[in-house]
Amino acid sequence: MQDSELERGARRPFSGIIWAYRFDAAGHARKVGLDEPVAPFDEGDGFLWLHLDLIDRLTRDWVEKRSGLPQSARQALLGSDDHPQLESDDALVWGVFIDNMEDPEDEDTLRAAPLRFVLGDRFLVSGRRYPVRSAALMRSRIEAGHLVGGPVALFELMIDQFLRATSDALRGLRTEADSIEDSVLDDRVRDESRRLAPLRRTAVQLRRQLAGFRGILRGFAEDQEERATHSGSRAAAERLLHRIEALEQEVLEVQDRARFLQDEIGAKLANTTNRHLYVLSVLTALLMPATLVTGIFGMNTGGLPLEQGTNGSVLALLLACLASALVYLLLRKLGFFD
Repeated sequence: MQDSELERGARRPFSGIIWAYRFDAAGHARKVGLDEPVAPFDEGDGFLWLHLDLIDRLTRDWVEKRSGLPQSARQALLGSDDHPQLESDDALVWGVFIDNMEDPEDEDTLRAAPLRFVLGDRFLVSGRRYPVRSAALMRSRIEAGHLVGGPVALFELMIDQFLRATSDALRGLRTEADSIEDSVLDDRVRDESRRLAPLRRTAVQLRRQLAGFRGILRGFAEDQEERATHSGSRAAAERLLHRIEALEQEVLEVQDRARFLQDEIGAKLANTTNRHLYVLSVLTALLMPATLVTGIFGMNTGGLPLEQGTNGSVLALLLACLASALVYLLLRKLGFFD
């Protein structure tokens, strides 16, 4: 990249800068004021983290005018494609990864939002259209005094924030699965199917995000091994890949448990339904003779038995009870009450 060109273009601040931090050689961060010039290639040690609002028109104009950036890097920053990608040349690494939206008022804590970036030896330029969690968490750590050794370490820590959030979400899923499993084992199946649905949906979302990460990081690590460039980035990608694979295995375990619990809940609900149908069938069979007797004696026709006399109703009732008793004995003999 032409260092002087990017430096000249960045010295005049523009409205699309969300925040900027200048790191010294020891990794200490100093927040750059929005009215200060931001030049990624100032002389001296250290590097710059520039976080941009990609909805802002001036930001997009600034990126478009950076002819020192490869065309694919500009497209990664300004594009609308939300699929994960990770590419590089001899000097830069750029791409898109799918983060989660940072919105305290949104109940959907796993709402996907892409974070776009270009990474160089002396700078990290990141951008988003919606607030993303990893950048916000990383900024909090920097404000708390966390030391960062370089742009690659900063980007790795940002991904680490996402993985930590994923791990926390998995911990919550396992706790919820334990609670549902306890209810199922104790035969207290009520609304467990409703509780299981969001658990399975969240696990699917996490697995998709982790699978996207795994795919691009594995491809990047293999590509850089062949090209023998960006050794620091390749090592970071391999470390992240190991963590992602471990988390993905945990997600698979949660999904397997969710499927098992779904089958178990379905079986218990089916058993409960069968028991209810069994009781209903037995009651229907027992009451059918009595219904027949009352139906016969309720006909408005002449010549009905027991029509004459004062004890006809009592005798009809006894006849109905006797018929139900006979049906009960028959069902018992057939094994319906074993």
